[in-house]
Amino acid sequence: MNKSAIIIGVKGLNLSSDEKKLLHEKQPLGVILFKRNVNNPKQILRLTQSIREILGKEAMILIDQEGGRVSRLNKNYWKTYPDANYFGKIAKNNLAKAKRLTYENFKDIGIDLHKLGINFNCAPVLDLKIKGASSVIGNRAFSRDPKIVSQLSLQACKGLLSENVFPIIKHIPGHGRAKVDSHFYLPTIKSSKKVLQEDFYPFIKLNKQPFAMIAHIKYLDLDKEKCATYSKSIISFIKNKLGFEGILFSDDLCMKALKGSYIYRARNAIKAGCDIVLHCEPNISNTKKSCEGAGFASLRLMKKIKELKAFN
Repeated sequence: MNKSAIIIGVKGLNLSSDEKKLLHEKQPLGVILFKRNVNNPKQILRLTQSIREILGKEAMILIDQEGGRVSRLNKNYWKTYPDANYFGKIAKNNLAKAKRLTYENFKDIGIDLHKLGINFNCAPVLDLKIKGASSVIGNRAFSRDPKIVSQLSLQACKGLLSENVFPIIKHIPGHGRAKVDSHFYLPTIKSSKKVLQEDFYPFIKLNKQPFAMIAHIKYLDLDKEKCATYSKSIISFIKNKLGFEGILFSDDLCMKALKGSYIYRARNAIKAGCDIVLHCEPNISNTKKSCEGAGFASLRLMKKIKELKAFN
């Protein structure tokens, strides 16, 4: 059966009849879960199983479980995990200890997710912690130091992969310098490519990771007209200059950094070179439009997903 090149959001703790119909008809590659979808372990497992009953056992089920303020699993049933910067601070004095703790932390997150039927975590964040930038990244970043970010991010990926959970590194080619939050505005970064080498460094070091998520940001020295999500030249730069060989996700198409209809947003992201788009809001009418814009996943993409799953 043909799959749509999209991951979608659903509204509540269980699939509604309309959502079941949508999954049957549109056959997205998977679903992303948020706090609105989370109550307790049994409920989440029922939800992920019901998704797989429709989409198949290989369905991609995503969540943002970074630790700190970006944690979808509630503290009533799951351990509370620190933000990435906690480990970055340890790394300043003892890098070996920070690497070990980061690995153990993300391995534990992986254990939690795997038990729930969740096989993708939108983490770690490879962005730099830049002073004076928007707080949207802030302590979600490991460090200001690209080398520390690279080494700790690699351990985070290894920890997740050890529990059969795929990391999705983000936000390539770097969100750290954004002065505004891309959930609400389109950030414009004026820094030169030379300056941005710092931001690119962690993504170059982790360019063999199988999955990455692009930033909804305009980088004037890479493309004066289009934000990264819509830019063939920036996505070409990511693949050819940063050397990323894996599968590229868009960030959420529903974020206000992007303009235009959902068909337009999805179509232009795919046209620019994103392999899979995310539509996170649970509005069925809008989701259908994004599915239409995303079109069917190509045989090349499906083959690549299968190969990358074998990576684990």
